[in-house]
Amino acid sequence: MGRWGADFEPARVASLETRMWKAYYRRQPVRLFGLLVLALREQARVSWLRALRASLHLTRAAAGFARAGGDYERFAPDIGRAYRLLGLPASVDADEVGRRELRWWVVRREIGVTAGEAAGAAIADLYAAIYEVPRERIAEAARLRGLAAEVRDRGAADDPDGARGEGSSYWPEVAHLLDVSYQRLRADLDGAGVPVTAGASLSDRPAGGR
Repeated sequence: MGRWGADFEPARVASLETRMWKAYYRRQPVRLFGLLVLALREQARVSWLRALRASLHLTRAAAGFARAGGDYERFAPDIGRAYRLLGLPASVDADEVGRRELRWWVVRREIGVTAGEAAGAAIADLYAAIYEVPRERIAEAARLRGLAAEVRDRGAADDPDGARGEGSSYWPEVAHLLDVSYQRLRADLDGAGVPVTAGASLSDRPAGGR
């Protein structure tokens, strides 16, 4: 039997995540929910019912977090319940996974548009807990996903149309980084590293650039 959550199609997951991020920032909750159900089905290989129930818990946590100004820990239990519904192995602490998932949300909020590195580190902690692998094994995949989040945040901050705009100057790069991130994650979980070509790091760019 393969590792839980490792039998996914990287391009499909990256595309769904890009579309989910767009729906979230454009405030399209129905679209976001539908995409989340599809993404959970793709990654966890669970039934439609379990994907729907897990999506409800994650949506409730995300909606509460979006409105909150503090005391974020209260949203972790719903995230943990969602992961439990997705059939994590008994050896994985779903409550701890929930706390680590929440942590990378909090990092982005507290640090702002320069949160890429810290977000990547938090995602690495999350992946290590979910997949029960050494943190360094999945660190590059996590770094790239955190970088994608920073590109999105910087791009939206610079865009005169704001977060709900077309975002043609940054969404293609976000999509590319997520695609490379999930390719890397799949390869690392399969035990074979892959070369990564994701462009310059944000630390090599001007503070307001993309």
